Amino acid sequence: MMTQKKEGKMKNIHTKIIFCIVGFLFVLMSAPGNNVFAADTIRIGWTADMPGVGATFYASQKKGLELFIEEANAAGGILGKKLELVIRDSKLKPDIGATMARELILSEKCDFLIGPTSSGVALAVSKVAKEFKKIVYFHTSNTNKLTTTDFHKYMFQVVPHTGIEGRGIAMFLAKSPYTRICFIGPDYAYGHTQWDAFREYLVKIKPEVKILKAVWPKQGETNFGPYIPALMSQNPEVIYTNLWGGNLSTFIKQAKPYGLFKKSSITSLYDLDLMRATGMDMPEGLLGYARCPFYAVGTLDMKVFVEKYHKKYNEWPSDWAIMAHDGLIALTTAIKKAGSTDSDKVSKALDDLRFASLRGPRYIRAEDHMANVGIYVGYTAKDPKYKDFLILKEVVEVPAEKVWLSIEQLKKVQPK
Repeated sequence: MMTQKKEGKMKNIHTKIIFCIVGFLFVLMSAPGNNVFAADTIRIGWTADMPGVGATFYASQKKGLELFIEEANAAGGILGKKLELVIRDSKLKPDIGATMARELILSEKCDFLIGPTSSGVALAVSKVAKEFKKIVYFHTSNTNKLTTTDFHKYMFQVVPHTGIEGRGIAMFLAKSPYTRICFIGPDYAYGHTQWDAFREYLVKIKPEVKILKAVWPKQGETNFGPYIPALMSQNPEVIYTNLWGGNLSTFIKQAKPYGLFKKSSITSLYDLDLMRATGMDMPEGLLGYARCPFYAVGTLDMKVFVEKYHKKYNEWPSDWAIMAHDGLIALTTAIKKAGSTDSDKVSKALDDLRFASLRGPRYIRAEDHMANVGIYVGYTAKDPKYKDFLILKEVVEVPAEKVWLSIEQLKKVQPK
C-alpha cells in the first residue's frame, strides 16, 4: 500500500509533467511563423460594423460571405485549404477597428482581412493592413482616399468609390432641368469625399448649377428635424444626399410631413436595404443610384447567385451581400493565381487581375487596386414582383472607366 508521502511525490511529478506539456504547447503556439489554427485553413478576419446604422449592412454582408465560404469549402476549398471567417466588431469606431484588425492578425493569425462598412473605420483598418503587410479588401466602405492619398499595395476595392459614385450620379443629374441644389450628408470621410467629387464634377459639366446650402449632421444622427426646414428655406429643386442605410430612410420618412417632396426631389444611394427599410414611404420617380442592384444585373452568375441566396435565406440579396461575395471571388482568384497565401505574392497577382464578378467580367487596375465597378442609375418605382418596397427602373450602368481618375491623375495624389 502506497504511503501518503510517496503518493504526494507522485502527484507532484504528475503536476510537473502536465505543466511541461502545457508549456511546450504554449511555446509551439507562440513560435513565429507557426499557425496554430491548422495549416489546412485560410483564416479571413473581418472587422465588421455591427451596431446601430451598420446592423442591417452587417447582416447582409455576413450572408453573402457565408454563402461563398460554404460553397467553396464544399468544393474542396482554395489551394486545398478550407476558408474560415473570423469576425470582430469595430462598433463604427476607427480606433476600435484598428485594434480589432491587429487582434485578427496577431492573436487570430488571420491570413487576410475584410474591411468594415464605415469609411472612417476602413482608413484605420487599412493602415494596420499596410503595417503588417496583410491583404485587405473593401466591399462597402468606399472613400476614394483608399485608392488615392492612403493607397498601398495590400488593399483592393470591389465597391465603386466615392469619386466614381459622385461623378457618376452628377453625369445624370446634369441632364435634368434642375439647377438649384442643396446637400445633406454625414460628417466624416465618406460624406465629404463623395460630396466633393459630385459637386466639383457637376459644376464643371453644368456651370449654371447653383449650390445653395450644405449641412452636415453627425454620423448616426436620427433627428433631422432641424435640418429639413433649413434646406427647404433655400427653395432647392433637388436635395442631394449621401446619408445611408437607416439614416437615409429616417430622413425620407421625417421629410414627408414637412411637404418636402411637393417642392423638391431627393437624389441619393437607393440600395436594396434602404428600399426595404423605407417601404411604401419611398416616393416614386426619384432619380437615384445603386451600387449593385441584383434585379438590374442580367448576368447568368447573378441569376444563379440570387436563386441560391433566396432559397437559403428567404430574402433578396442586398448590394452589400453581392459585393462582399464579389470580394471573396476576387481574393480567391488572386490566391489561386499566386499559388500562395503570402500577401506579397497575392498583391502582385491582384495587379490587373481578371475575375468573374457577379456583375460580369471585371478587372482590378494595377495602379490603384480599384475594380472597374460602376454605379447603376435609375428612377424609383413600384414593381408587382416586390410588393413591400420600390426598386429602380430604367436602370443604366455608368462604367467606372467613364468617371474614375486617370492614371496620370492618380500619380499626382498617391503616396510617392
